[in-house]
Amino acid sequence: MRAHLWLVLAFVLVVTTTSEGAPPEPNIDDTKAIDLTSNMRVAVHVYNQVGDLSAADQRFALDVAKEVFSTASVDVAWTMCEPGMCLTPSAEALKVRLVRSPDHSDADSSVLGQALIDSRTRSGVLATIFIDRTGRLAHDLGIDHRTLLGRAIAHELAHLLLGTSAHGAGLMRERWSHGELLGTRRSDWHLDQLDVSAIRDRLARRSTGRARGAS
Repeated sequence: MRAHLWLVLAFVLVVTTTSEGAPPEPNIDDTKAIDLTSNMRVAVHVYNQVGDLSAADQRFALDVAKEVFSTASVDVAWTMCEPGMCLTPSAEALKVRLVRSPDHSDADSSVLGQALIDSRTRSGVLATIFIDRTGRLAHDLGIDHRTLLGRAIAHELAHLLLGTSAHGAGLMRERWSHGELLGTRRSDWHLDQLDVSAIRDRLARRSTGRARGAS
């Protein structure tokens, strides 16, 4: 996410140069409706590489992100990875890291986070959040840093789940204005129905693929 004057923009990295067409369209056919009453669990490993974020504040931010996905009936199971831990996570586990930006002294830097997407497999690889930038923006606007951090985590993690750099509405819009950041409109910070359907569909297909590959 990138702040430009009064805006915050999402920023996504795409790896590999091979493209196999547009990402899969969300299933919005009423004859193939996704059952949103059934929870789907997603394993996420969290690598906190900063020393000044307390465990309580980290938990608060992750709870904010978890609540975003709960509205899509997706249960995020966080695993906290201390230094030297979780070095060989399972292939199915998504990864989020909290770090300081490379140019943390640059007060004008506006990228809050990045989502690394493999364009060949259309799958998420790693979400990175620059905690010094979320902290600076929260301080400048006088808002709760933990809440902003949680929303940034949810945005980048959703890119991993969607397997695409494309933006949409609600939390996944490309631009976050200062007015929206200061506001309390719930629809600004939740996934819209198209993204919910796309995430659920991808998780369902991933689960089916695992079941077929089991012996």
